[in-house]
Amino acid sequence: MKLSSYLFLFLMFLASCVDKPKNEVKENPLSDMQGFWNRIGTIQVVNGIPVDTLLIKDSDRTDYRQIKVYKDGNMVWLDNQKSDTPWGGGAGGYGKFTVNSKKAITEHMSAGTGFMAYWVNNYKDSLNVPAMDVNLSVNYNGNTYSQMNGPNRNFMEYWERMPVLSKENPKIDGAWKRVYEIAYINGVPVDTTAVSSDVILDIKILANGRFAYQVDETNNSEVDTKNYGGFGGYGYYEFDEENNVLREYPIFGSGYNLTNNEPTQNTNFQTHQITFYNDDLFLQVDNENKGFVNTKGATGRGVVYRRIK
Repeated sequence: MKLSSYLFLFLMFLASCVDKPKNEVKENPLSDMQGFWNRIGTIQVVNGIPVDTLLIKDSDRTDYRQIKVYKDGNMVWLDNQKSDTPWGGGAGGYGKFTVNSKKAITEHMSAGTGFMAYWVNNYKDSLNVPAMDVNLSVNYNGNTYSQMNGPNRNFMEYWERMPVLSKENPKIDGAWKRVYEIAYINGVPVDTTAVSSDVILDIKILANGRFAYQVDETNNSEVDTKNYGGFGGYGYYEFDEENNVLREYPIFGSGYNLTNNEPTQNTNFQTHQITFYNDDLFLQVDNENKGFVNTKGATGRGVVYRRIK
């Protein structure tokens, strides 16, 4: 849908006024679990009793990476597991989550990348439901936790809290959804497209210096194509609040994003100019990325993100 500049700003104003009530995550008993987590191993369980811990660093796949972030009632997880599929890369997912007790969380998986994009999309279509509910038994210990999917499993995932890289910045930290995309030619906006969640769902979470995103394209692609697996990524960021410049350092990708960098790399980054319309809406412009707007001669891409509440 093409918009004039005035109509575009008006619609963004309306969009900022119709958000859902804030998720009351802080009142939940596991609210301290908010933040980024790194999977460090697997715990073997026999007759309901943990008997052995298998660490990734001691395995044959020391380069395997899996992260998860809980933020303001939203969850993203990603891994870098290669796959023999049209998209070739790892899996990931996005959804809301509900804390049921100090020992149980339900992740309402509504979108995914890689094989999870396939599973979630087919599950929702076959049952005509908005999400695939994943019930997790959780043992939370502050800086570590284990999770089991269902009561009769032989293994638990073992996770460790990732260190905070920067203090919380309410201006940029949060869960965001792409709602508009703008094509630029030589720095001038020339075309604006609304991004329907029913076609492409692009979610990004930023928290304390780290970011994770996932883009579900299942409703815009054929099942046997690369795009069907979507793409996602994890990394860390620096935000210059004075100049409104966001610099993102990618570490690894999922879906057809095959990025795989060292966790401390600082030479490969992408710079975005940020413009805040209000606390819940911002524009991110990258003059090195043409994006998905099919505009002839486009030299840059702008993405408008709205905070998810």
